[in-house]
Amino acid sequence: MSPTARVGLFMLLALVVLGVFIIKIEEIPIGSKSGRKNVQATFPSVAGLDEKSPVRIAGVRVGIVESIALDGDRALVTLALDPQVTLHQGASAEVSSLGMLGDKYVELSPGPLSNPPLGPDAVLQGTSPLAFDQVLKTANDVGSDIQAVTASLRKSLGGDEGQRRVEEILENIRTLTADTRALVAANRSEIDATIANFRSFSETLKTELPKLAERMNALADRVDAVVAENRGNFSESLENIKDLSGRLRVSADNLNQITGKIARGEGSIGKLVNDDTTIDNLNSTLKSVESGVQSLKNTVGRAEGWKLNLNIRAESLPGLSSDNSSRSAFGLDLQTVPHRFFRLEMIDSPFGRLKTTKERTTVVFPDGHSETTTTDVVRTSDSATVNAQVGYFIREGLILRAGLFESTGGVGIDQNVLRNRLKLTLEVYDFNRETNPPHLRLEGRYFVTKNLFAYAGWDDPVWSQRSSVIFGGGVTWGDEDVKYLLGTASSVGH
Repeated sequence: MSPTARVGLFMLLALVVLGVFIIKIEEIPIGSKSGRKNVQATFPSVAGLDEKSPVRIAGVRVGIVESIALDGDRALVTLALDPQVTLHQGASAEVSSLGMLGDKYVELSPGPLSNPPLGPDAVLQGTSPLAFDQVLKTANDVGSDIQAVTASLRKSLGGDEGQRRVEEILENIRTLTADTRALVAANRSEIDATIANFRSFSETLKTELPKLAERMNALADRVDAVVAENRGNFSESLENIKDLSGRLRVSADNLNQITGKIARGEGSIGKLVNDDTTIDNLNSTLKSVESGVQSLKNTVGRAEGWKLNLNIRAESLPGLSSDNSSRSAFGLDLQTVPHRFFRLEMIDSPFGRLKTTKERTTVVFPDGHSETTTTDVVRTSDSATVNAQVGYFIREGLILRAGLFESTGGVGIDQNVLRNRLKLTLEVYDFNRETNPPHLRLEGRYFVTKNLFAYAGWDDPVWSQRSSVIFGGGVTWGDEDVKYLLGTASSVGH
């Protein structure tokens, strides 16, 4: 196969792969997903929810989030649903997530199937999950309440004042028992009359009791029959009652031991109630935990501000005479602060890596003496080269880069024009070439979509043996695209 045919086949395969990526990333509806219908929903908050996030019913993916806008103080979300999905009156929406740290998505409740279908202009009322900051605030409020309760107990029962109150309670109990004894003595005659009434009642029972006993015997016979029929269940119930009473007795003993330890100031709760030092240590611990949570929150906030871009590109160099007349690259850009980013790429260069070694040759003459000569030998290896650069945003649209360009030192400058759809690039590197000036690369990159780009230029125009025009294309993914691809891969895996 000729080099031109191989280049054409490679570019055709690259375009097919790029087409598949574009269909997946842009959520282009094809097949059964074509003709999606839009439904709007309002939420008090959609923090963490992004465009292209999944829409699910009973966990099944039925569409995507098409757009998110602000409607007053609420978020207005447009959902693109598959044609076979039908919502009924009473339908609702909720922002949910896959696990504790998973991606956010919209969970739809289609409403009762007996209700009529939802109108085309209906707006669903959505709910949002409780935010992590609100949970922390609630926990902080609970801690404050516990601290107030323990302070109140310490104030009521601790110290000389608490001991005095306990003594007053005991004195009141002694007084109550003395008053009860005096009351019984003062009403002894009435108690005697009550006893006489009981004697008369017993005489009545003497005559009526045989009749009652006969009825009780009949009832006992019936009960015996019932018990005989259900003896197994009855025995099991008695065993359960015995076990329950034993557990209640053990629980009561444990409760008495616990209250005794608290009263004596033993254990953590006893110290908490009676010891001021424990209270101070607890307050210090809570403050330390609060500061730790705040530090973790600040660290996570800084990491969330980073931006990551992945890119892959391939190009053809038809001006080269060698069999390998193409170059490909895969890498990433990591922006940690607004004015600086880092770039790391693996480059499959057609020239490989040049390595200079010294070779020594020794010649022995017939008379016995020898001469050694040293020569520099330049070899080309097929190993991949590396781009490792740091870039700075000088002003709007102007970027300066420096570092390794194809494993050699160099600098580059980028200028974005046409509202960032066209990027012009000049790179100068490999300053140590002995026979030729440094390697120059001129490139113009045009973004067909947000993710797909094509470019053309001139590579190494100052060295005629390696000079060639450039034709290529590639695809790039931002933070949101990477999150979507990972979410798609996770859902396919499940």
